[in-house]
Amino acid sequence: MNTTTKPDFINSAPKLELDVRPSLASGVDPFSLIMKNIDTLKDGEILHLINTFEPLPLYNVLGKRGFNHFTENVDGIFNVYFFKSDAGFEAPSQESPTISKIETVVEIDVRELTPPEPMMVILEKLRDMDEKSILLVHHHREPMMLYEKLDEIGWEAVTNKINENYYKVVITRKL
Repeated sequence: MNTTTKPDFINSAPKLELDVRPSLASGVDPFSLIMKNIDTLKDGEILHLINTFEPLPLYNVLGKRGFNHFTENVDGIFNVYFFKSDAGFEAPSQESPTISKIETVVEIDVRELTPPEPMMVILEKLRDMDEKSILLVHHHREPMMLYEKLDEIGWEAVTNKINENYYKVVITRKL
């Protein structure tokens, strides 16, 4: 468990619980399911996400939609509480700019491609996307060479290592 104490409002607020462990166990990426659940939250509700790993890219994606988070790790199970930033608690060092509602999540898998094909496929896909879209990339390694290119064309990425040969890269338009 982390050293920060869970804020009282998290205990008392109504929660929508989403356990993504079964999805992950069956090989299904839960990102779209999480986004659908976030869209159903009512004012004052909190999304309680239960996961087997800390969803670092999700912090950035939802932060851009005005959500903050509190995370606790209990015996290797991550309980992440997502809530609107005006709920009275600011998570440490988490930027939460507000952007238009995300309308489209585009998902691509470049794990079977050899360099430089993954970068070419990603950059080509971004040409057709706007600021209301997120690109979720399944990659076999961290795409270090991609970050500078994304910066040049007005995009940014957050990468989360899932295991030795699997990385999830969430790419969003810069504000």
